[in-house]
Amino acid sequence: MSTKKKNVGKKPMRLCVCCGSAKPKGEMLRIVISGRKTEVDSPQVDETGKQHGRGAYICKNNECIEQAYEQSLIDDSVKEECLIQTRRFKTQLISLAMKAGQLAAGEYQCEEAIKNGEACFVIIAEDASDNTRKKFEDKCNYRDIPYEIFGGKEEIGALIGKAERSVIAIKDEQFGAQLIRRFGGNE
Repeated sequence: MSTKKKNVGKKPMRLCVCCGSAKPKGEMLRIVISGRKTEVDSPQVDETGKQHGRGAYICKNNECIEQAYEQSLIDDSVKEECLIQTRRFKTQLISLAMKAGQLAAGEYQCEEAIKNGEACFVIIAEDASDNTRKKFEDKCNYRDIPYEIFGGKEEIGALIGKAERSVIAIKDEQFGAQLIRRFGGNE
């Protein structure tokens, strides 16, 4: 049997050099370390995933990126590029959840989603008022819903194509699981 038919539908898996978890190649950041056919002097991010050279993979979350930096696997510039790509990936997931209709935006809708048990993950704006932040942190902690403080009100509003929003809640479990994996949440 040919290998092409045998591997149909399978995603290539890669191991993170920091946490050791196996994930699909598309969910990882590839860092090119060295190679014969490249002019790579120091580690750099490979956005295409096809650059010549020896590669290492890191999860697209801040914990693994910080761990790689502390272990001196990457330098400052590579760390910054990784954090930028991770942030871009998070924002794309939020926009995709909005397009799929799996997002509650604004204080009232988020409060209802939390009360009804629909919210899987809550994002609170960094510049939300202290009362709003405390209110939603308390609601999330009481109901064991992961949350994260991320971005400004304008940025969150722009991501979902609306005016400023202090709070958004992801209502789909799959989107919620992806965002929990990327953001980490309050746990």
